[in-house]
Amino acid sequence: MKNQIIAEHWNKERHELPGFDCIVYASGNVTVLDCYSLKDSRTGKRELFCHPRCDTTIDSVEKYAAANWSDAVEWARVEHEGKIFIGGGSDMGNMGFIAHVDSDEELIWGIFFWGSNPVRELAVTGGILSAVNEHSEVRIEINIENLTEIAMTVLR
Repeated sequence: MKNQIIAEHWNKERHELPGFDCIVYASGNVTVLDCYSLKDSRTGKRELFCHPRCDTTIDSVEKYAAANWSDAVEWARVEHEGKIFIGGGSDMGNMGFIAHVDSDEELIWGIFFWGSNPVRELAVTGGILSAVNEHSEVRIEINIENLTEIAMTVLR
């Protein structure tokens, strides 16, 4: 069953996701993510991390602090074993998203990344959804059977 708040923001006219690092499901469940970057000041090497912080609901998020809903503008699409995945960006250039939609473009789940930059490439190999951002500097890998397993890699 699709949550009413999610249905208001992801439909044929609008594709919007909550504008914070999270996984949002059509049911209204939300997994808040903690995504961040660390840079070694001696070597200049940068590492990226993205871990689940907690589970909540979109109703709870909206009750206490209305989510900044962000447009999800499609840049990439891949179909794998009957599943459709889309990726792209938002109004601000630093944001990216990946979503699983059905054949009617209805949201099954969506992942919003505040600082990834838009996703421009998608591929699926061995149950891993791989996304590369617009500058080819970051790869995001998501286990599509366990969405909270997210690995981020600096490519350059």
